Amino acid sequence: MDNNMITTNQQVLITMPQVNLSAQEAKTNDRKKKVKRFQMFGIGSFLYALFYTFCLYRNTSGITYPFFVGGTLLFFGYFIRKSENSSADGKKEKTKAHISKIFLMLSIVIAGSLNCATDSGVLIFFNKLLMLVLFGVLLLQCWHDLTGWSVTAYIKGGMTMLLGGIASTIAPVYDGIACWQLRHCNSENNEKNAARGRLAKSVGIGLLIVIPMAMLIGILLASADEVFRILLHDIFTFSVDIDAVGDFVRITLLIMVVFVMCYGLFAYNMAPQNIEKIDNAARTEKTNWDSYIAVTVNGVMCVMYVVFSGIQFVSLFLGKLPEGYTYSSYARHGFFELVFVCLFNIMLVLCTLAYFESSRLLRMLLTIICVCTYVMTMSSAYRMLLYIASYQLTFLRLLVLWGLVMIAVVMTGVLVYTYNQKFSLFRFVLITLTVGWLCFSAAHPDYWIASYNIMASGDEQDYDSYYLRRRLSLDAVPALPEEIYQDEDSIYDNRVDRYQRQQKEFLGVVRTFNFSRAYASSKINDQR
Repeated sequence: MDNNMITTNQQVLITMPQVNLSAQEAKTNDRKKKVKRFQMFGIGSFLYALFYTFCLYRNTSGITYPFFVGGTLLFFGYFIRKSENSSADGKKEKTKAHISKIFLMLSIVIAGSLNCATDSGVLIFFNKLLMLVLFGVLLLQCWHDLTGWSVTAYIKGGMTMLLGGIASTIAPVYDGIACWQLRHCNSENNEKNAARGRLAKSVGIGLLIVIPMAMLIGILLASADEVFRILLHDIFTFSVDIDAVGDFVRITLLIMVVFVMCYGLFAYNMAPQNIEKIDNAARTEKTNWDSYIAVTVNGVMCVMYVVFSGIQFVSLFLGKLPEGYTYSSYARHGFFELVFVCLFNIMLVLCTLAYFESSRLLRMLLTIICVCTYVMTMSSAYRMLLYIASYQLTFLRLLVLWGLVMIAVVMTGVLVYTYNQKFSLFRFVLITLTVGWLCFSAAHPDYWIASYNIMASGDEQDYDSYYLRRRLSLDAVPALPEEIYQDEDSIYDNRVDRYQRQQKEFLGVVRTFNFSRAYASSKINDQR
């Protein structure tokens, strides 16, 4: 009995150090992984943060924007290539993925280049939004096999990738701590650490001794020589530039934010377990709800849409308006509501195809909804054209017309997808909206708005001078008469003056040069 207890205790004493040793080895291995990750991404992310800040700090549309876009693609491409797995099986799928990546990168570069060629804040904002979406799709395509992904899979995968990267912004702190801990736990560095400790201690003691001595001797020497006193006064008396301090703080914060975001994006999305997690989140099985539910819902909507479409043909297209209405008054109401209904119809069809069992009757109802959406799109466009003929053109009205064209093209893709589930609807929509927006942005719509309003004005109707003076960007200056941008109430002088002040700042010509603003500035200055 006693011998057995002694043997058991000995086994426990022998086993416990082994367990502790295994735990210590696992902890050390985890630290080594973090150190390796920090060495791989730390310096690169910091350099990218400096590059980002130089290009875009207080410079949302300067000449550095296309260089920033190109540098971003090169930077992410370099680090992704280190851990890139095959994202497509087979020669055909690899060719498709390669062509898709080229299209995405080319579109991003074009959108970035358009930013330094326009003064329109709306165009600049949507160019950035387009670049963000395209860049997210590009990252998904580099890290995942997107074959067979639906529209909802792209959305889920993109959101998981983005939120995971944001949640991992604390990773550089943990990885930096792991580097420090591993360095101090390494026995080979103990002597070096001890030597460094002695050096720091000795320097600290020396400073404590010499500072009072230097102060006393400095006072005596300043009293002895006037030139030396003036030199000390200039050194130790200075004024603080509040603007410079504010810029320093903002630049530092911007560098820190970009660094942790870039590092967190890499740390999360390059981990194999997170790649599998995103794939599982995106590739959820289809929910096959009873198709009779969808038939009931879409059947009721079809009846309503068919009646509405018939009214559009009779009243609007054939000219049989209600009593007391003219074309302009009838067209003044309804186009924004119809645009919303068209977008709702697209979502209705997609949700029906995603969550309900397919049937011949259901596909027929969805086809009717698509056809009625075409009618609503034409009705909304016709109303808008009538309204423009009476009240001239604005940016919002032109944007609505562009949106209606895009809705009609997207609805065509949805109609094809209704009968062919293998059709890559997301890529079709992405290509359509990308090409459509790049063309719209490159056309400088403010210029054409000003040109149309001035050309359409005649003896019976004058152009809206207030809108031309206050609501358009510098893109419109080449089309404007001199009295518009020389008016005291005009905004163009202020914008030109602000642009010229930016050019005089440090590296202003290198960073903030904008083609549209430069052309408008030269034209307005010539007329002053």
